[in-house]
Amino acid sequence: MRIGLTARPCNSLAPGVSSVLADQRKAMGPMKSYRSATLSLCGGLVAALLSSAASAQPSPQNIPEIPTPRPPVAPGVAAPEQPLARGQRVTERPRPEYDARGVRLGTFFLYPRVELDELFNDNVFATNSNKSSDFITAVSPTLELRSNWSRHELDLRTGLSKGWYLDNSSEDYLDYFAAGDGRFDIDRNHAITGGARYERLHEERDSPDTPGGAAEPVEFNIYSANAGFVQQGLRVGYEALMDVRREEYEAVPAVGGSVISQSIRDVNIYTPSARVSYEVAPGYRGFVRGAVNWRNYDHTSPIAGAADLDRDSWGYRADVGATVDITGVTYAEASIGYLSQEYNDDRLSAINGFDVGARVVWNATQLTSVVLNVDRQVQDSNNFAVGVGTTSPGYLRSNVGLSVDHELFRNLLLNGRINYQNDDYEGIDRTDNRFDIGAGVRYLLNNNAYLGGSYTLTRRDSDGALATGGFTRNLFLIRLGLQL
Repeated sequence: MRIGLTARPCNSLAPGVSSVLADQRKAMGPMKSYRSATLSLCGGLVAALLSSAASAQPSPQNIPEIPTPRPPVAPGVAAPEQPLARGQRVTERPRPEYDARGVRLGTFFLYPRVELDELFNDNVFATNSNKSSDFITAVSPTLELRSNWSRHELDLRTGLSKGWYLDNSSEDYLDYFAAGDGRFDIDRNHAITGGARYERLHEERDSPDTPGGAAEPVEFNIYSANAGFVQQGLRVGYEALMDVRREEYEAVPAVGGSVISQSIRDVNIYTPSARVSYEVAPGYRGFVRGAVNWRNYDHTSPIAGAADLDRDSWGYRADVGATVDITGVTYAEASIGYLSQEYNDDRLSAINGFDVGARVVWNATQLTSVVLNVDRQVQDSNNFAVGVGTTSPGYLRSNVGLSVDHELFRNLLLNGRINYQNDDYEGIDRTDNRFDIGAGVRYLLNNNAYLGGSYTLTRRDSDGALATGGFTRNLFLIRLGLQL
């Protein structure tokens, strides 16, 4: 199974976010100012997550030349010299002379955007030898409709990304999504949040779970929804969340003319979670949080010469941590705990270990931001589905990402990033290590257009008796963006 990092609706208030929003609301006072600060922070978190995900597993349609903040809720009126807000990076600073203005539709603003990318990939199939290079052209239009209310919030988004390979047309793809999320403010300190999302995606060739011998990328659908209740703005804060996710994978043609079924990867995932925080001093908050998950597969997985494997499982994670919020300078959250995933089949060993997480936004100056992200998660594996005959249930993935944003000029933004990913497989002798190093630039022309480019070097090494071939890859991207 491949559980990729996707743009989770910000209003679902993922662990760690709600406590920050609570501090924002307490500091900002009036609901409208709080809402503006909330949107600014959410945009920053989403941009950072997307940047981290793209660095971990680059794909032609998702490699950012600079992390792209979500559009404002209304045309900006901030002065150019406005200082950075809590947790805000320099790339997210309001720039009214360059930000999208949107189209007013009653109490909503509509933000259309289209990006045209030209990418050169010197290792399309992520192989160690016999590399194949190609040029990829991608067109990615999106629409976002955002409410402009004094209370509550509704955000609707849709878009697609179509990619054409110059020489390897079998790799052409069409991805698309539709999503919506919102917040209902019960009162100043309590809110109900919720969202839903549908995605049609393709699996990148550099994924460790791509089936061997596939003639085309695997296509799959993701259906997800979340709902939660949050108390914020008080010394004691808490949240209760419920996430539901459905993944469906389609059969893929094999080299030679047969078909590789992927139905054994179809799964339902249920994840309730809770978090309680306490403000020990202004800007300093401690918290405890926990989550449980159930993963239920539609089918068992065949193993040559043995009974089918039952990969259904349940798991948990529990953490303690703290947040530090120094206005406009540093926002940091760090946690430590334990996580475990237990499988129904006795032949599958449990995956467990320390749970470590961190997110730090340090604005060294008003022109330079340094961002650190650390996380660990259990990933189910698809390896035995292709007849390897192993009994590894999956791997424990550890990610460490560091990025630096710099505002060279008001309309010229620079970015450098490095990401390290370690996949430690359970039950078999295999460990994968991956590095992604890149740099990007964005030049803002006006409110309606921007140019960008990036370079990413990827290297993955696989060690152990059951190691797969590693690879090295260079990616070059040029982007033209148009927006209203």
